[in-house]
Amino acid sequence: RLLSQVKALHLLVRPGSHLSIEHPKIRIFRGGLNDPEVLRKAMRGCEVVFHLAAWVRLASEDPLLFDRTNIQGTRDLIEAASSEGVKKLIYTSTVVAIGPSHGTPADEESVRRTPFLTDYERTKALAEEEVMQAVQRGFPAVIVSPSLVFGPTDSLKRYSFNRFLLEFVTGRFIGIPGDGKKRVNAVYIDDVVDGHLLALEKGEIGEKYILGGENIPLNALAEMAIDLLKKKRRLIHLPLPLLKGLSWIEMGLSKIQGREPRITPRSVAIYRYDWAYSSDKARRQLGYRPLPLKEGIEKLLAWAFAGQN
Repeated sequence: RLLSQVKALHLLVRPGSHLSIEHPKIRIFRGGLNDPEVLRKAMRGCEVVFHLAAWVRLASEDPLLFDRTNIQGTRDLIEAASSEGVKKLIYTSTVVAIGPSHGTPADEESVRRTPFLTDYERTKALAEEEVMQAVQRGFPAVIVSPSLVFGPTDSLKRYSFNRFLLEFVTGRFIGIPGDGKKRVNAVYIDDVVDGHLLALEKGEIGEKYILGGENIPLNALAEMAIDLLKKKRRLIHLPLPLLKGLSWIEMGLSKIQGREPRITPRSVAIYRYDWAYSSDKARRQLGYRPLPLKEGIEKLLAWAFAGQN
C-alpha cells in the first residue's frame, strides 16, 4: 500500500531474515533494533517511520529479550528518528497493553485493572510510555493499537488468533478454551493497514487509536465460521484447569523440540477475561471503517480453501 504513495521506502530487515524484495522504490537495511547506527542510516532522508517491530512470543528462554526489543528497542528507535529529523512516527502497539475489558468495551482512556498476563503485554505497555514521554519532549508520534488480527497472509499463520481460525476451518481445531462466553475483538488485516495509513494522514500527535473490529464471544465466532463453512464441526470446550495442566506439558515438549510453546501456564489466564474494545475514536477522528467480521472470515475461508473443491 505504501509503494503507491511514496517516492522511496526503506525497510529494516533482521540480519538472519530471508526476505528479498526487488523494487525500484525499496531499499533494504539489514540490522536490528539494537543497532543505533543502522537505525539512523535506515531513517536518513525519511519523513515518516512505521515502527512495527517487536518480540512477539508467549514465552522466551531469555525473558529479557522482551525488554531489550520492545522497550529499549523503541527507546533507541525514537532517539535515532529524532536525530534524523523524522516528521512523524506511527508506533504499532496492541490492545492487550490496555488490558481486559470489564463490562463495557475498553477504549483508549481505560485504566488497566488486571496484572499483566504475559511479558509481551507488559513490555508493549511500557514501550507506549516511552513513546508518550518522547511526545512530551516534542517528538511527533502517534500510537495505533490493533486487536486480534486475522486474514489471508502466510506471515500471520504463526500468530495465535489467525492460527486458531485456520486450524478450526481446516479441521485441525482442538477445542475452545473455557466456556466460550468470553468476548474477543477481531480485525481483518486490510483494516489494520488502512488504520495505519489513516493515522499517518489524520492522526493527532500524542494520541492513541484502537484499530479493532467486532466484539464477539468465542462460541459465536466458532458458530459463525461453521455456518460459513457449511460443514459439520463439533465444539469442544476445554476447562481452564485442564488447559493449565496441558500447558505445563506443552512447555516441556516445546523445550525438548526447540520451538515456541503454543500455550503457557500464564497465558491460560487470558481466557478468564473479556477482551472487548471500542474503535469509536478511530472512527470519529480518522474515518476508520473496519470490515464486518462475517465478510472478513469469508475472505479468510476463500483463501484457506483456494484450489480445493
